[in-house]
Amino acid sequence: MARVKNGILGGFSGKVGTVVGYNLGQESYIRSRPIRRAKYTDNELANMARFKLVQDCLSPLKDLLKVGFKGYGTKTGGYRSAVSYTRKVALVADDAGFYIDPALLKVSGGNLPQAASPSVAYESPLKIKFNWNISDVPYEFSSDQVLLVVYDMEEKTALTCIFNGAFRNAGTQTIELTADYKGKTLHTYIGFVAADRSAQSDSQYLGTVSVPA
Repeated sequence: MARVKNGILGGFSGKVGTVVGYNLGQESYIRSRPIRRAKYTDNELANMARFKLVQDCLSPLKDLLKVGFKGYGTKTGGYRSAVSYTRKVALVADDAGFYIDPALLKVSGGNLPQAASPSVAYESPLKIKFNWNISDVPYEFSSDQVLLVVYDMEEKTALTCIFNGAFRNAGTQTIELTADYKGKTLHTYIGFVAADRSAQSDSQYLGTVSVPA
């Protein structure tokens, strides 16, 4: 119930419907009544936790994913498509809960040819070398540029190669690591983007590389 001061045309204090009246000194004010939100359900909390897990995983790769998922799934594609794909495919569950399966994660998606017989290996000092077969590369794809990811999933840090990668017909690309990656186990991915940026390939997971301490 509200209390009216100075007649019906005066100010009031208290609650009336969705409005709250209050007085400060000689002045009267009104504001919207705050809406109490019901507690989140267990299912809502679980969905929020899964979404955060996906966001935390993809955040270090955001710039590359904008390129790698361009036009993927929708006309706009990009980072949102990467989030959608990861939630649907790479987010899996076991008895301990939900986690991102590195082997199911993609960093690019599209119709360009994938790398032929790709491989990856650690090279001292602090380098990771990617190789792929170029014996049967069609001319129209020879100028595609490689997309690379070296990802420390425990610390959520990554090194990426986006527009400065080697051409497909080069067959090799090296990423130099910083000292922060010593002693780490790194997940590696390879994909390609067209020279005119009009298309991408589905990325490939190449497994892990252990960096000496």
